[in-house]
Amino acid sequence: MKKFILPVIALCFSMSFAQFDDEWADFDYQHAGLTQTEFQRVKESGMSKEKLYHLLELGIGPSEYLREPWKNLGVSEAQWLDQRSKGMEDSEIDRTYKNQYGNQGLAWVSFLLPSFYQWSTDEMATAVAMNIAYVTAWSITIFALEGKERIQYGAPFIAGIHLWSGIDAILSTQWDNNPDARSFSWGIVPTGKNSFAAAALFRF
Repeated sequence: MKKFILPVIALCFSMSFAQFDDEWADFDYQHAGLTQTEFQRVKESGMSKEKLYHLLELGIGPSEYLREPWKNLGVSEAQWLDQRSKGMEDSEIDRTYKNQYGNQGLAWVSFLLPSFYQWSTDEMATAVAMNIAYVTAWSITIFALEGKERIQYGAPFIAGIHLWSGIDAILSTQWDNNPDARSFSWGIVPTGKNSFAAAALFRF
């Protein structure tokens, strides 16, 4: 009985390898725009022909895919393929997801910690203005107001600075995700990393 088992196992393995080879038997790698080296890497990676065709339809070369660029971008393979199918380049994907999951997270924190987002993104003038206003608000509330006046006048002032910080951060990250939105704003005084004074912006 054992004499028949080993040949049967060997036959199964040979059929499996033959089936794999047959998948690429009629494939013309040159017609697909691949080099022999690229085609060899595709086979060695275990990529299916269907997967390769899908990548080529999206305009993604197998060499690029096998580098697994989505890992460096901090997104999943599915997200990377989805964005590439929409015509986005890696730099655009990187900017989109960083703003969505990075800066926007800082923006929400800035509601609780005034100027946190502004310091994190080097918006020096705005951050300094918020800090001065925040310290002033607390100083007036603690030392100049008494009793009910602290709640009536001091608390709204402090809460307003929290809102200023958070809303400014949310609007800034919204512009980052949609750079064209900046064209609808008029800056009265230079702001950002190279700013030298606090800014007033009219947003339409």
